[in-house]
Amino acid sequence: MSDRGYRIFYENLFLRILSSSPKNFFDEAALPSYTHKNRLMANLFWNRLWTAFSFVDDLKNKNVLDFGAGGGVSFKFLSERGANIYACEKEFYDLTEMVAKDLNLKIPVFKDIMDIENLKFDIVFALDVFEHIDNLEPILKKVKELSKNDTKLIISGPTESFIYKIGRFLAGFKGHYHVKNIYDIEKEVTESGFKLLKLKRLYPPITLFRISMWGF
Repeated sequence: MSDRGYRIFYENLFLRILSSSPKNFFDEAALPSYTHKNRLMANLFWNRLWTAFSFVDDLKNKNVLDFGAGGGVSFKFLSERGANIYACEKEFYDLTEMVAKDLNLKIPVFKDIMDIENLKFDIVFALDVFEHIDNLEPILKKVKELSKNDTKLIISGPTESFIYKIGRFLAGFKGHYHVKNIYDIEKEVTESGFKLLKLKRLYPPITLFRISMWGF
C-alpha cells in the first residue's frame, strides 16, 4: 500500500463531499480532520489509521466489520487485501453507502450492530467511535457474539487531554459529542472480558490518541 497514494485518494473524495455539505456537518465523521489544512492535525488522523492497519496482516477472505464506518476510510485498504467487508454506521449511513458506491464495492451496511445475525467476524475495527456511546456494555456483548475464538477487536480514541481539546478548538471543530475518553473505553473493554494484546500511543509523552488490539 502506498500511504501517500491512499491518502490522496481519500482526501480528494472527502473534499468533494465536504464542498457540497453544510459546514461542520461531518466533523464527527472525521472528514475535515483527514483533509485539514493544518498538516499536523491531518497527519495525526492519518497516522492513527496507519497504526490500526499495522495491527493486521493476512486479510484474504477474512470477514471484517468496520463499526462506525463513517467515511469508509478503511474500505480501500480492506478491499485491496481481499477481505469480506461489512460496515455498521448509524449517524452517517448515507455517507458510508456513498463511499462504498464510489469505490465500486458491494458492502453490506447495517444501521445497528444489533441487526447483524448469522455472521462471525475475524476482525472488528472500532476507530474513534466508542467515545460517542454512553452505554458500551450491550455493544461489546454483541461484538463477542459476532466473534470467533481468535477474533481481534481494534479500537482507537482520543485521550481528551487538555492539549487534545486545545488542538481541536484551534483546528476549528465545533461539534463535540464525546461522552468518554479512551481510558474509560479501555476500562469497559477490559471489564467485558477482552484482553489487551497490543497498544500504541500518538504521541507520547503528550498522548493524544491510543490505538489498541484486543482478543479473548
